[in-house]
Amino acid sequence: MLDDGAACLPARRERHSSDLSPKLSDPQIDMSESDRGNPIQAAVVVLLLVGGGWYFLRHYEIEGLDEVSINAKAETDEASTFIAYQEQPIIPGPSTRPVGGAAATETENPFTLTRSVPPSNSSGLDLKRRRPANLKVASWALDGFGPTKLANPVAQQNVARVVRRFDIVALQQIASIERDLVSRLVDIINHGETRYDYVLSKSTGPAERPEQLAFIFDTTRVRVDRQQTYTVQDPANQITFDPLVAWFRAAEPPANLAWTFSLVNLRIDLARAPGEVALLKEMMTAIRNDGRGEDDVVFAGLFQADDAYLIPSLGGEKIHAAVSNRPTDIFGKYQTSNLLVDTALTSEFVGRGGVLDYARVYKLTAAEAESVSSQLPVYAEFSAIEGAHVEQW
Repeated sequence: MLDDGAACLPARRERHSSDLSPKLSDPQIDMSESDRGNPIQAAVVVLLLVGGGWYFLRHYEIEGLDEVSINAKAETDEASTFIAYQEQPIIPGPSTRPVGGAAATETENPFTLTRSVPPSNSSGLDLKRRRPANLKVASWALDGFGPTKLANPVAQQNVARVVRRFDIVALQQIASIERDLVSRLVDIINHGETRYDYVLSKSTGPAERPEQLAFIFDTTRVRVDRQQTYTVQDPANQITFDPLVAWFRAAEPPANLAWTFSLVNLRIDLARAPGEVALLKEMMTAIRNDGRGEDDVVFAGLFQADDAYLIPSLGGEKIHAAVSNRPTDIFGKYQTSNLLVDTALTSEFVGRGGVLDYARVYKLTAAEAESVSSQLPVYAEFSAIEGAHVEQW
């Protein structure tokens, strides 16, 4: 009904303001054929009525149902009615890569970057921020991953789909034979995209069986500061394979609220396991005091020991193992891989972790699973928000 009324009001307004149309209430009007006016006059009247109606609807609006009122419309710029909620792109800063990784042309140093705040909602509504999903950090011993496994369709397919289930995966037991082995693996994982990147250590270990350690990570979920990535120096050769340390930050929250942490990739030599495990407590302290001011240190790797042995070695009740009382090999016999967290300092650990039995998940035969790795991936979940800032989100 309001639409019909709106169409009539402009015509009525024009009749009061124009002498070209007759007044229906005038008693002198004779409705005979000779006095009805010529066609040009009628056309002018129609044009005025239509033009007046367009002007009215353009500049006035009707309010109320019982008592109709007419108000002038506020002037608006058409472009201002569209609000962009897409974040502005991050501007990369200079960076170097002291430890191997993907294309050397990448220069991003995420720890010196900030994110632009999206424009406010002009309607006055408070747009609630979506809390980022927890970060899933995994560790996986690949049991001698080299060119032969990479060329095996079953192995490459299952390594790729396992890695894609996590935000960061610390990989051990990568055969140091071909320099581009990990980059080729990451290309398979990306499958034509550029979502996953990597950090790779130099060859380490005995000359007759060198290995490399690597982190493969989802760049939409975490960022790495390559200037703060290093291998632990061990002049006395107390540890067979030099641990790889990388500094990460959650990518989705604003930089001032995002969780930052040191992730340590460890590969303990089975023949020297008792002595090397005994050094882990001292190593955690050294990494925490390496000058970066980062107190969140997470150990991930092949420890060649179970949680019952590891926890007392690192200091007792505040050390939490992601895997407890469960084997981590495909045969269900031994627990050798884990993630270790000092919960006294790392409150971002949400208390969840476990083992991914990829052979069961992907319905592999025992032979197929062993062609991938005899070790199962282990993982732990962490909040993407720095513990001190959880209430600000």
